[in-house]
Amino acid sequence: MSSFAMSQYRSNEFQTASPAKVIVAFYDGALRFLKAGVQSLNAKNYALKGQQLSRAHAIVNELRATLDHTQNPALCGELERLYSFVLDCITESNMNADATKLHGAVRVLEQLRSAWAQVAEEPAIRVVGAP
Repeated sequence: MSSFAMSQYRSNEFQTASPAKVIVAFYDGALRFLKAGVQSLNAKNYALKGQQLSRAHAIVNELRATLDHTQNPALCGELERLYSFVLDCITESNMNADATKLHGAVRVLEQLRSAWAQVAEEPAIRVVGAP
């Protein structure tokens, strides 16, 4: 399959996915970039680290920005707090070139991803905070 065809397939798959599956995809992307950032830091490739952590930061920031506090204020408040923690970890790691700062962020995102993956497998429901 050509790269254009694969790109079209993935675009269509993303556009037709449930909101929960889209959120899981966001977590997958953020985790992929965080883990790549750790590898780049360990390899002392600071330019690549900056790109990867910036992309992870943007994804988590988008997740935070799409929270709908009118639907479930308590849940959204907790997610906001967790996303802020993750963003702080990314920023500190990026500024101090310290991969250990990312371990907590990865743990939080892995747990959230796991929970959203379970939601994505449920029958269609209204998802709070879905983009």
